[in-house]
Amino acid sequence: MLKRLLFTSTVIASGLVASIAITDQAAAQNITLEEIVVTAQRREQDLQSVPVPVSAFSVEQLENRQISEGQDLERFVPSLKMTNNITQPTNLSPSMRGSLQQDASLAVAESPFGIYVDDVYIGRMNGNNTRLADVERIEVLRGPQGTLYGRNTLAGALKFISKTPGEEMWLDGSLSYGNHNAYEASVSTGGPIGDTLAGSIAINFNGHDGYGTNVATNETIGDEKNWAGRAKLRYMGGEKFDAIFHVSYADSRNDSNVMVNATTPTPGNAQYTTRSLVPTFGGFYDNNHPNQDYSGGGALNIPNQPRGDTEQLISSLTMTYDFDQATLKSVTAFVNTQDYFATDFSGFGAILAGFETESDQWTQELQLQGTAFDDKLNYILGAFYLNERANQDMSWFFFGPTSRSVYDTGTDSYSVFGQGDYAVTDQLTVTAGLRWTRDEKDWDFNIDYLFAPIPSENIVDSITENSWTPKVGLDYALNDDTLLFVSAAKGFKAGGFNGINIFNTQVAQSNYSSETNWTYEAGIKTELLDNRFRLNANYFHNRISDLTLNAQVVVDGNPTFPVQNAGSATIQGLELEATAVLFDGFSAFATVTLLDGKFRDLDPTSAPANSLAAFGVQPQTPQTADYAFAIGFDYTHDFTIGGSDAAFKLGADMYYTDEFITSATNEVLSSAYDRINAYAELEFDQQWAARFSISNLEDDELFATGSRGLGGFIARPPQNYKLTLKYAM
Repeated sequence: MLKRLLFTSTVIASGLVASIAITDQAAAQNITLEEIVVTAQRREQDLQSVPVPVSAFSVEQLENRQISEGQDLERFVPSLKMTNNITQPTNLSPSMRGSLQQDASLAVAESPFGIYVDDVYIGRMNGNNTRLADVERIEVLRGPQGTLYGRNTLAGALKFISKTPGEEMWLDGSLSYGNHNAYEASVSTGGPIGDTLAGSIAINFNGHDGYGTNVATNETIGDEKNWAGRAKLRYMGGEKFDAIFHVSYADSRNDSNVMVNATTPTPGNAQYTTRSLVPTFGGFYDNNHPNQDYSGGGALNIPNQPRGDTEQLISSLTMTYDFDQATLKSVTAFVNTQDYFATDFSGFGAILAGFETESDQWTQELQLQGTAFDDKLNYILGAFYLNERANQDMSWFFFGPTSRSVYDTGTDSYSVFGQGDYAVTDQLTVTAGLRWTRDEKDWDFNIDYLFAPIPSENIVDSITENSWTPKVGLDYALNDDTLLFVSAAKGFKAGGFNGINIFNTQVAQSNYSSETNWTYEAGIKTELLDNRFRLNANYFHNRISDLTLNAQVVVDGNPTFPVQNAGSATIQGLELEATAVLFDGFSAFATVTLLDGKFRDLDPTSAPANSLAAFGVQPQTPQTADYAFAIGFDYTHDFTIGGSDAAFKLGADMYYTDEFITSATNEVLSSAYDRINAYAELEFDQQWAARFSISNLEDDELFATGSRGLGGFIARPPQNYKLTLKYAM
C-alpha cells in the first residue's frame, strides 16, 4: 500500500508540474488539443462526451507509439494485457481487469472481451495478433459492453476500424528495413469510382529473421513472414442508403514461439534458473527424419523445425438505411480461420505438440438506432446471431508418441439488446440497457492413445446457457469541459469444454460454466486550461463470479490442463489517461493503472486453492499487476528548406509494469520490467518522410510467459530498430 501511495503521489506531482508548464507556455500561444471522435456507443461522438472508459488511437498515434500488432496495445491501454501464449506469435492470451483466457489456441476458448474488425465480431482467438494493415483507428472500451456489442464483452471491447472509401482520394505507401533482416512494405489507396461507387485496396508484407538457433539442425529459429490485404467497395448513390462490401485476408507463417528451457520464479523464489535467454531448440523425434508422418490413426505430421501458419479470411456486407429519425443497419459477415502450429513446449525436444484448427463463423446483426422526444432520447435496439463450426486435431509427444485427439464443436448464439440514454436536463443524462443471450454448444471428442494398447475413446457433450445482462448509468456535465459518470453493468462470458486431453479423458468428461461479473464504475472526463490538458480517470469495482481459469494440474502422475470455474474474485482499480500540450509542437501523455485483486472464495479443488501447498504462496489473481504506467512525448518542429515545407519529429515512450502472477496455479511470476521506444523523422511537403525507430532501447532480455511443469518459456523480443521511407498523397 505504501508503494502505491508513493507512486500515486508522484503521478499527481508530475501532473501539477505539467500544468504549470502548460499555463506558462501554451496559453500564450493559444494552442489546444485536437478533438477525438469515437464510435464507442455505435454513433459518432466526441470522446469526452462518452460516459465509458475508452482508449482511442489515431493513425498517427499508432505509428508514434509503434503499435504495429495487437500485442502492442497492452503498453498503452489501462488494465489490458495481450501476452503471447506458448504456441505461436499469432495467438495472444488476452486479459482485462482480471478476466482472462490463457489458451487462445483452442477452438473451444472464449475471449474475455469482444474483438471486432469493422463491426465484425471475431470469435476465434487464433490469429488475434496478426499485423495491422490499413487501420484508421483503434478503440478499446473497458467494462461490460453487452447492451451495445456482441457476445463475450465481459470485460470490454476491442475495435479495429479500417479506412472506408468515400469522395476523397488517398494513396499511402511505406518501405522499412531493420536489424534481424526485418522488412515491411505496405500500400493503401482508395477513392471514388464514378458517381455512385468508391473503392479501396491495401496490402502489407512484413517479416524478420529469428532470434535463436535450433541446436538439432543448426538453423535459425523464430523467423516470421506475413502478408495481409484488404479491399472495400462502397455504394453511395442513394441519399438514404449506403452499402459497403469488405473482404480481408491475412497469412502469417512463422517458426512458432521460440522456447527456452528454463525454470522461472514462483512468488516465493524470485530467481531465474536458465541456460540462456538466447532461445535454442532441441529438435523433434528423430533428427535424421525431419518430417515423420504419424497419420492414419497416429499423430499429425510434426516437422523437425517448429513452425506455424495462420490464415484468416473476413468478409462482410454492411448496409444502412436512413429513416430520418432512425437508421437501420445490417452487418452480415463470414470469418474463416485456419491455424496450424508444431512446437516444443520443453525447450529441449522432449514435450512436443502439433495443432491443426479450422473454424467457419457466420454472424448477422441488426441495429435500429435513432432519437425521440425532441432528441432527448438516443436509443439503439438490436439482434445478433452467431453460428460457428470448428474442428481441431491435436497430436502429443511426451518423450515419445503419446496421443492424438480430434474434436468437432459448434456454437449457436442468439441475443437481443437495447440501450437508451435520456437527457433529464441539459446536464443530467440517465442510461439504461439490457441484453438477453442464449448460447447452445455441442462437441464430439475422440482420442487415440499411441503410448499403450488402450482403446480409443469418444465423448459427446452439449451445454445451453441463458443470461440477462443489464446496465444502468448516470452522467452529469458540470460544464462544457467536465463530465462525471457512474454506472453498474453485468458482463457474461460463455462456458465451454475442455479441449486438451493427453493421457486420459478425465477433463474432457466435464465442462465449465459461464463467467459473470458486476462492474461498478465512477469516472471523470475533463479538459482544463482552455483545452490544453485532458484528463480521463475512472475507478472500477469488479465482482467476478465463476472465474474461468486455465490450470495445469498433475493427476495420478500425469499433467492435465483443465479450464476451471475457480471461484469468485474482486478486482478493483484506478485507470488514468492524460494528454497535455506543453508548448507549440510538443505534447506529452501518460497512462496509469493501479489494480488490487483478491479471491473472495475458491473451489477447494481448483488450482489457486492448492498454491499454498504446492508452491508455498497464498493464491493471487493472475494477470493483475499492482501497477503499470506509460509515459511519453511527441515533438514536431516545422521549418523550410530550399523553399519547401519540412518538419522534424521526435518522440519516445516508456512502459513499466510491476511483477504479476501469470496463471491460475500461481507457479510462475512474471518479473517487473520496462520498455523504452523512440523515433525520429524528417518530413517534406507533408508527402515524403524518412523515420528511424527503435524498440527495447535498453536491449533487456526477459521472459514473457511459460510453464514450469513443461519446462519451456518465451523470451521477450530483443532490441529492434528500422528505417522507414513513407509517401502520402
